Amino acid sequence: MMDIPTTAISPTLLYFCLRNDGSLAPSYAPPTFSISASKPFSFNAASIANALANRPPEPLHFPQESIENEFNAVKPEWRQWNCRDVRLKIRSFLGTMRMTQAAFLKVIDVDARLYRRFMALKGADEGDDNPTYNGAAIFFYRQEQNEEKVKPKETKRTAAEREESATLIRNVAKAKKRKAPTREEKEKKTKKTRDGKELLRRIEEVELPNMNENGCVPVYDDCDEIRRKIDIFLGEGLVTKAAFLRALGNVNSNSMRRFMCLRGGRDGAANEAYRKAFAFFEKKRILDGEEKTAKRLRNEYMQGPEGFPRFGVSTYCIDRYIEDRQKEKNSEVSATTISTS
Repeated sequence: MMDIPTTAISPTLLYFCLRNDGSLAPSYAPPTFSISASKPFSFNAASIANALANRPPEPLHFPQESIENEFNAVKPEWRQWNCRDVRLKIRSFLGTMRMTQAAFLKVIDVDARLYRRFMALKGADEGDDNPTYNGAAIFFYRQEQNEEKVKPKETKRTAAEREESATLIRNVAKAKKRKAPTREEKEKKTKKTRDGKELLRRIEEVELPNMNENGCVPVYDDCDEIRRKIDIFLGEGLVTKAAFLRALGNVNSNSMRRFMCLRGGRDGAANEAYRKAFAFFEKKRILDGEEKTAKRLRNEYMQGPEGFPRFGVSTYCIDRYIEDRQKEKNSEVSATTISTS
């Protein structure tokens, strides 16, 4: 044992813990005890030497975990689109008429029931467990990959070729340069606009005989037929799309776009654009004095006074179908009886 004057020791610099037996133990923190300067304090020199030889272990530093790759086995590259993106891609793709809905469902191996359930959902994460999401996402991912492969590679062109191409572009631009419209063209355009506004006004004044108290009428044209009529009417160029939407009763342009992107006789029946467009074209039919088509008369017979429902199939239509089948069977039985007799 040796006596060390306490004035030679600074407690704040000693990173040791004093045991009851007078020995020191390694410590991570400075000591918090106080030493009186009125009397000497004893330390065990051997314990100090041992503590200095066996310093406290350094704290372990764990490496920072690497960020997981965005597309791995659990989340492949075709899941870069959420459910809302996939629904928009489906509507846009089917709207191009490159493939029918039935053919598309056959390619992605999904039945129509699951497809309709997926397309009726909303939200970025609604429907991620539906097979339609996986099948369609893979389809569009592979489509993008194939389009990238078939892109022609740009070849290096000489300065002369670039100059020749630029000259050709300038000549074509000069040839196609638009001239100022003549007076006759302006008058023709003004007359066309005036005729379109007059047509919308006359259609609006027509009253439908079977309109209920809520201003609604039973619908007897399926969704595809209404979409066909809209394309023909807007293709005539008498009115703009904005004016047409106002004539329907201020239908939202997004609702109209979603309706026009769908395909199928009952796809879009719940959209407001469907029923309002039917009322519009029914007024136009009455104004033009056109007769009902055979398909229209058949729909009236099958759907009854309520017309096409917003969802599913009406019970009236089912009863009519059963009734027609029974009549066909009775006719077959009668024909068989007559032939045997």
